[in-house]
Amino acid sequence: MPWSAEPLDAWETHENAWRKSSRPSSPDWDPQDAAEIARLRAREVELAGTVVTHVYWSSLAPADVLAARDALKHHHEQQMADASSQPQTAP
Repeated sequence: MPWSAEPLDAWETHENAWRKSSRPSSPDWDPQDAAEIARLRAREVELAGTVVTHVYWSSLAPADVLAARDALKHHHEQQMADASSQPQTAP
């Protein structure tokens, strides 16, 4: 997909910029791509609302909510670490 949803010209940072950056020109997204991105973004907002307003959070003390949300955010990392520390069994 093009990097921009709307047609934009190529650009490049000034030669004295602390970090050089550039982008090629971009055509706009075709209507199907734009519709799919809109659908996915709406679904993301819906799911985020479901997680944030879930009754589980009200079961925690207010001081513990931040730590619990952080643990949820990093849950997959912990699962991967746990799986890699499991002893391998021979077939």
